Formats: sequence, structure tokens, C-alpha cells
Amino acid sequence: MTEFDFLLLLLWQGVFLLGYLAVFVTLWRDLYSRHIAPGLAAGVLLIFLCSVGFTGLLYQYFGCDPLVLYVLLACYGAGLAVWLGRLLWRHRREMVSRVLALLAADLAAVLFITLASRLGDPTQGGLQLVPLLDIIQSARNGLVHPLEHALLNALLFVPTGCLVAQLGPRPLRRVELNFLAGLVLSIAIETIQLVFHLGLCDINDVLFNALGAAAGALLARFLPLDALWKMVD
Repeated sequence: MTEFDFLLLLLWQGVFLLGYLAVFVTLWRDLYSRHIAPGLAAGVLLIFLCSVGFTGLLYQYFGCDPLVLYVLLACYGAGLAVWLGRLLWRHRREMVSRVLALLAADLAAVLFITLASRLGDPTQGGLQLVPLLDIIQSARNGLVHPLEHALLNALLFVPTGCLVAQLGPRPLRRVELNFLAGLVLSIAIETIQLVFHLGLCDINDVLFNALGAAAGALLARFLPLDALWKMVD
């Protein structure tokens, strides 16, 4: 394994670590006793370390192919999607219908911007699976376009996180859970782009989309949205 491969693997483990930390914080908040927290932390850490070793072995077995890392991330996202889906179904009766309608419209807009608008363009496609690489390289050369693109990706998911946090159920108001929801949605979008050549599959998009959703949930805590809903009523 070359120095670049080791660095790439290390950066990807950082991506996975963010997801595991968000899962840990979400589970920790629902503990009926804080005495269980050390056991939970040890369990999550053990699972993460096992995934680090498993990822490294697969990465080397397949010839240090970065696509292996993305496939593992997609599988991780699929598992998160099942968990989040169960959570949403459990709290479906507590959801505010008008916010749900706005969220559906927001998701439709996101899917149009990221997928539907690129249909019929055969030049679209490609992979960028090194986290933050193009942003750092461009910053060294005095270019800001990649950073602007990343920030726009974050802003795209801010309304999504804000609306999810306003759906009603208390668990959905959490910043870390909205980070995971943004992660799942972004992984799904990037995977579709990769399979159907509808755009550049970029790990930075996944990261900044998820951060944007988390920022939206945080923003919802400070906006007078309750007054807005009363005005709508």
C-alpha cells in the first residue's frame, strides 16, 4: 500500500467515524440509564474498529480500488436508511402534515436539481472519491470554485434539515440525526449519479450535504417557525 493509498484510507475512515459518532450520540440520548453509556461507547468503538480492519482488508484485496470504499459507504448508508425508516414509521402519527408536504416539495426540488436536470447529457459522469482533495488543492492555487461548490451543496440541504426538524417528533429535531438523514439522502443521490452517469460522484458532496442538513436542524432551533406556522393557520 502506497502513502497515497494509506492517506486515502485514513480520510475515508474519518468519513465513517463521523457517521458512527452521530449514531452513538443519537443512541446515547435515548438511554434510560446513563450507566449504560460506557458499554454503548465501547460497543460502538469496537464496531468501528472492526469496520476499519475489514475496510482495509477489502481495499487491499481489490487492488486498492477507491470504489471499494464507496461501495462500503453505500452499504452503510443502506443500513442507516432502514434504521431511519423505522424511526419515521414509529412516529408517523406525530408528524405535522403541512410540514410533511413542504418536505416532499423540497425533496422533489433537490432530486430535480441533482438528477432530473442532468438527464440526456452523455458528458456527465465521473468519480472523485478523495475527501477534500480538490478543495485543498484549489485553495493552494488561489481558486475558490470547488469550495463554492461545496458550500452550495451544503446550502441545498439546509431547508431539508430545517423541515425534518420541524416534522414534530422530538427525535427528528436532533442535529446528529439530521446529519445521518442528509448522509443517507446524499449517498442515494451520488449512487444514482454514478450508476446512470448523471453527474460527478463526489464524496465531498456527501459530506457537505450531510453537514447542510445538520446546519438546517440547528438553524430551526433559532428561527421563529412556530409563529410562522400560526400565521399560516
